[in-house]
Amino acid sequence: MGSNDKKIEIILESSEAERLLKILAEGIKRAVLPGALNGFASQIEHCAKLEFSLKQQGGLAELKVKAKGASGQKDTATGTPRAESYKSIKKRLKTSFKFLQHSLGNLVLPPAEIVEAFLTDSLAMCSHPSRGEADYGPHLKLCNELKTAFDKKDRGALEMIIGEIESAKKTCHAVAK
Repeated sequence: MGSNDKKIEIILESSEAERLLKILAEGIKRAVLPGALNGFASQIEHCAKLEFSLKQQGGLAELKVKAKGASGQKDTATGTPRAESYKSIKKRLKTSFKFLQHSLGNLVLPPAEIVEAFLTDSLAMCSHPSRGEADYGPHLKLCNELKTAFDKKDRGALEMIIGEIESAKKTCHAVAK
């Protein structure tokens, strides 16, 4: 776990697990949590990833919650930006790309935050020191087109560009294997 990550484990009666999950879901919206989770409020409100695990056995339940820090947060111990691995950038790109596809599949423009995250991570991926720039020229061109189409609120153009990015990704990954 990173320095901005937080983890909590709670043992409770199985019958309480459903109630706690409902409270936790409400807490994500308002960052107001039951006593055992109060120290978690700010992490849940600002986290980039939230993981739950619920295991039940013998009438008891073990609930684990992990809040992983937002990308680009500074390491509080040193005040310097965390070094990003190529793998973590690619994971975030995969997630934001799925969000883009989902929004367009539902015939709505994706949220600006998702588009910005995708474009920021695309630039980070393309400029990562462990990869060559030649591999990413077509991707950067498509990202510029994506930004232009989003700024114009042109859902049709966005769908076409997302399709082209998907195709280019498959071609690039096939060559890399």
